Amino acid sequence: MLSDQIREELKRYIKEHYKFISLPNLRPPAQTAPSRVHAKGLLPEMKGLIPGGELNQVSRVLSGFVKKKIRPDFAHLLETLRTGRGMSPADLYKAAWVDRRLYSKIMGPGCRPSKDTALQFAFALKLDGADMDDFLQSAGFVLSESSVRDLVFQFCADRGIHDLHDVNALLFTADQKPLCTEPEKKTGPVMEECDA
Repeated sequence: MLSDQIREELKRYIKEHYKFISLPNLRPPAQTAPSRVHAKGLLPEMKGLIPGGELNQVSRVLSGFVKKKIRPDFAHLLETLRTGRGMSPADLYKAAWVDRRLYSKIMGPGCRPSKDTALQFAFALKLDGADMDDFLQSAGFVLSESSVRDLVFQFCADRGIHDLHDVNALLFTADQKPLCTEPEKKTGPVMEECDA
């Protein structure tokens, strides 16, 4: 059970870290000139942006940049972290309150989990702030300082609060929806768990 002191710390944390972000004026300018395309496919204004007109050189620079930015995919990173912590697949998906079928689907090729599911796995793996950020980025997500809900997740990761009951309780304290619901206990005959 969480103490009142932790709940008060969360409220202070949110007050100190919350950043209101206003969106820029998204209206188009009053008069926009029609787009003109040069015979070779480039606007005349872009000629100066390509040094010496060397499109191949620009292409090589961009491909080098993209190669440097490639990160391991979510499933690969999840598997690496799971084995590094000595957890079986069943230990992981049970700790994350995720169904075995969903876990198997996520471990398949090309599947991208929701942000909440990625967070459930991050807490199950007991990731701290920096590791959680890298883990979430592998699924294409970040935690924002302009979201109270995301600040609760950051607070939990920074304070080492990984139990999903406690995370949900702190979300409730901040008037936010819970991260997940605890899976129902199976009744009837015990079924064999399949290691996905």
